[in-house]
Amino acid sequence: MKRTLTRSLPRLAALALCATGLRPDAAAAADWVDFSGDISVGANSIQDNAFMSRVDAMLTFTLFDVADSPVAFEFGTFGYYYKGDRPHETYAAFVYDDRFRLGVVKPAYDRVLISPFDFTAASIAETRAEYTRARATTEALRFNSVPVGVSYGDTTGDTSWAVSLLDASDGNFRSAAGSAEWRAQAMTFAAAIEGVWDPKDHFDGINAKIGARWQEGRLDIGAAFLHPDANQRPDAVAFDVNYNVWRDLTLSGFGEVTRDSTTSAYGLAARYDFADRSDVSFAVTDTTTDEEVHFTYTRRY
Repeated sequence: MKRTLTRSLPRLAALALCATGLRPDAAAAADWVDFSGDISVGANSIQDNAFMSRVDAMLTFTLFDVADSPVAFEFGTFGYYYKGDRPHETYAAFVYDDRFRLGVVKPAYDRVLISPFDFTAASIAETRAEYTRARATTEALRFNSVPVGVSYGDTTGDTSWAVSLLDASDGNFRSAAGSAEWRAQAMTFAAAIEGVWDPKDHFDGINAKIGARWQEGRLDIGAAFLHPDANQRPDAVAFDVNYNVWRDLTLSGFGEVTRDSTTSAYGLAARYDFADRSDVSFAVTDTTTDEEVHFTYTRRY
C-alpha cells in the first residue's frame, strides 16, 4: 500500500536560509545564487488526479572558496504534486567545486535515461517511476525514506559521469550507483547501474539501463533497455521518436514496452516551444488500464 507523504521541510529550509547568511551582499546575489531545473504544471483526464505538477529543481548558494574552488550549499526537490498526495524527494547537500556532494544527494542513477513520459504525461511518469528512477528515489517517493550519502561527478571532453553512495536507515537499504554519458557528433550513448543492499549487507538486486540517442536535423530518436530488478519491475524497452514539423512545433511518439506487455505504456504528443525555455504539450497515452489525455506547461531554468 502506498503511504501518504507527511515529511515536512522546515529543517532543510532553515539550513538553506542559514547558508544564504554566509554571503550577505544582496547586490551580488546573481553571482552566488543559482536556480536550475524544470517545473511542469498540467491537467489530465484522470478523475481523481485531474491536476498534477512535477518539479525537478535545485537552488544553489555559493558560500566561499577553498583552494580556488567554490564551496556551496544546494537545496532542491524532485517529485509530483496532486490532490491528496505529494510524493517527492528533498535534496540538501554541501558541494565542493560542483563535483563532490555530501548530504541528501541526488543518486547518480537518475542523471541519464529518464522516462519519456516525464515532460508530457506526469501522471503516467509518477506511477512508472520504478522503471527509470533509482531505488533511492522511489523509496523516497513511496515511503518517505531520506537517503544520505555522497556523490561525485565530472565531465571530461565529451564524457560525463557520476557515482553515488547512499544509506537510508529509515528505509532499510543502502545504494551504490554510477552513470555515464558520451556524446559523439549526432549520437549520445548513456548507461547507469545501481546496486541495492539491506542493512545487513545482503544483496537485494540491481537496477540497470543502457541507451542511445540520435539527433540529426529535424529528427530525434532515443531508445533504452531498462532492467529495474531492484525496483521489482519487469524488463522494458523505452523509446521516443521526435520530429520537428514546423518551426517550434514537434510531434512525438514514445513508450515503455515490457517483456510480457501487461504493463506497457505508449503515448503521442505535440509540443510547442517558446523562446523563454518553456513549452506546452498535448499528449494522449494508452496503458493496460486507461487511455488518458494530458495538457502540460513546462518551464526550464
